[in-house]
Order: sequence, then structure tokens, then C-alpha cells
Amino acid sequence: MKPTSILSKGTIFHYVFLSLATLGLSFSLINYFISGKPNTALLIIMTCLFVASLAAWFRTYLSK
Repeated sequence: MKPTSILSKGTIFHYVFLSLATLGLSFSLINYFISGKPNTALLIIMTCLFVASLAAWFRTYLSK
């Protein structure tokens, strides 16, 4: 009988991806509003990655 792990590889991946997307979104928002160096492409890309990571995490959360 295999022991069951509390955290599977999928959940670890979702938390890491969500953390990295949050850091990237924070960095792009700081650059856009505070630094005065607007990089709209980076802001759009990081927003899309953040939404995608939230959707993936929420899908696995609801499937349990």
C-alpha cells in the first residue's frame, strides 16, 4: 500500500505558479503606476498569467 501525500505534485505546482504570477503582477503594477515606466505589454501578460493560475487553482479546488 502506497502512503498518500498531503501535497501532491499538482497542488505544489499550482501554488508555485500562483506565487510567481502574483510576484510578476506586483512587479508590473509597480512599474506601471509608481516608477513611471509604463510597460503595458508586461502588465497585460502578467494579468493574463495571474488569471490563468487562479482559474487552474480554482478548478482543482472545486474538483475535490
